Amino acid sequence: MENRFKISKILKIVVAPIIMMSFMSLYTVIDGAFVSRFVGTDALSAVNIAYPYVNVILGISVMLGTGGCALVMKKVGEGKNDEARRDFSLIILFAFILSIVITIFSIIFIENIVKGLGGIGNLYSLTKEYLFYMIVFVMPTILKFIVEQFLIAINKSKLALFLSVIGGILNIVLDYVFIIELKFGVKGAGIATGIGYAVPAIIGLFLFMKKDSILYFTKPSKDMKIILISSYNGCSEMVSQLSSGVITYLFNMVMLKHLGDDGVAAITIILYIQFLVTAVFLGYSIGVAPRISFFYGNKDEYMLKSIVSASFKILTVISIVISLIIVVLSPTLIMFFAEKGTNVFDLTLVGLRIYTISFLMIGYNIFLSGMFTAFSNGKVSAIITFLRTFIFESFGVVIFSYIFDIHYVWYSIPLARFLGLLVCIYYYKKYRSVYNY
Repeated sequence: MENRFKISKILKIVVAPIIMMSFMSLYTVIDGAFVSRFVGTDALSAVNIAYPYVNVILGISVMLGTGGCALVMKKVGEGKNDEARRDFSLIILFAFILSIVITIFSIIFIENIVKGLGGIGNLYSLTKEYLFYMIVFVMPTILKFIVEQFLIAINKSKLALFLSVIGGILNIVLDYVFIIELKFGVKGAGIATGIGYAVPAIIGLFLFMKKDSILYFTKPSKDMKIILISSYNGCSEMVSQLSSGVITYLFNMVMLKHLGDDGVAAITIILYIQFLVTAVFLGYSIGVAPRISFFYGNKDEYMLKSIVSASFKILTVISIVISLIIVVLSPTLIMFFAEKGTNVFDLTLVGLRIYTISFLMIGYNIFLSGMFTAFSNGKVSAIITFLRTFIFESFGVVIFSYIFDIHYVWYSIPLARFLGLLVCIYYYKKYRSVYNY
């Protein structure tokens, strides 16, 4: 192994996870584009209203995937391969059983869930229709991310990318078939996304049945503390997904009150663009986190410092480039969802240009939260995410909507992420001597 983690080497590691996560976020974005263009903006609003539920499901997946991966790869770094395999097998089994339970209860209480999310009036039936099919595919949704995360951890990122690309392409094709050709409407979007999750999940599970890599299925560990530790490690990622659902819900309520369905459609488009941006940073974090866990477990301080230092340089460049691209291409991006000259287009354009300021900061928030997860310090990781999202963003949206004109609500997100960055800096300095990064 090289005595220093060069930027070029990191880029090779993170390219596949970044593309993988981008494809994963594209599932939702593609649904939105097809629904908006070929079903209507009311249907687009319905998809967004249902999305907080999807956030919870993705949160569970990300929590078990990132938290479990940090635990398992730390043991691999310590040379405890057999124990790591048993823990890995337990995590997958637990995810499988949990997904069955969630599916059953969600179907039973679907009407309560729809009403609780704000699906009322003419949006009720559309929201329920889309949500039902997302519930049906809860199991593959949860398993897909976990499987791909572990493939990346064992240096099979190309396989993880291949699976994600298969799912993404399948989703696009089925969106066209179900929505345009068969006229299934919003139901078609739900089915297409579900199948797009299911195929990679099934193939990924089969890959871990082969005993030709560090991790493969074996007799699961009986120690349920593994699940608790994994959940604790990954709780910040769960908080991040849950808070995304909460922010979506709050924005929906604020926009419905002040701007009506057009306002909901506008924030939906902006959040879709945000999904793509955060996918890049989340993919980067997922790519480097297993290496951080390995070097930490292996007590290789020099390599640890090298990868952390190089990451900040890379994130700075990525943040600036992405923000500039969005500012320049804002009208073009919005036209994928709404026609130029419409009220939805105008509202989105104003909001997106303000919202883009936050993209300069979100990468550092995601990386540092993921870094502490890699150190198995779920507490600090969760605090960083909780303050940035549930406290700063949630309160910001509510307070700004009451104190200022509705158009100033967009500024609440850049402000929240700046405050979140200050929290990150505090914990980064506080624990620098503890983890020697």
